[in-house]
Amino acid sequence: MNILTAIMILLISVVPASARNPHHLLVAYDDQQHLIHQVRSVDIAVLDNDIGPGPESLRVVAVSGVRGGKAEIIDGRIVRVTVDWASYTVWSDAGGPMGQVAHGSYIISNGYARSQGTWTVWYLPDMKI
Repeated sequence: MNILTAIMILLISVVPASARNPHHLLVAYDDQQHLIHQVRSVDIAVLDNDIGPGPESLRVVAVSGVRGGKAEIIDGRIVRVTVDWASYTVWSDAGGPMGQVAHGSYIISNGYARSQGTWTVWYLPDMKI
């Protein structure tokens, strides 16, 4: 065996797997935010439960398919949802106005790979029994 080949094999085995493959699989898990009061906007830290080769390398790069309001990216880590309460549909099945207020999707990236997740805002007010 050539000495140069032995050195290359040793070097490759020492380098961590995440450094060898920047295209490591990213996973964007779906996020939900529950409101008990009607607020104008809500921040959802979507990266808190997402997985990548390093949490510091993940960024939110896009939001799309927004219904029930507007969504924007804050600092590449948070999706800020401005709820459109005027278009909110009342779900009276449970005895009061409650249910899904807004939803959409977001894309995360580490600069090489991408993954898509969804976010949902629910309005579940305190019920008086």
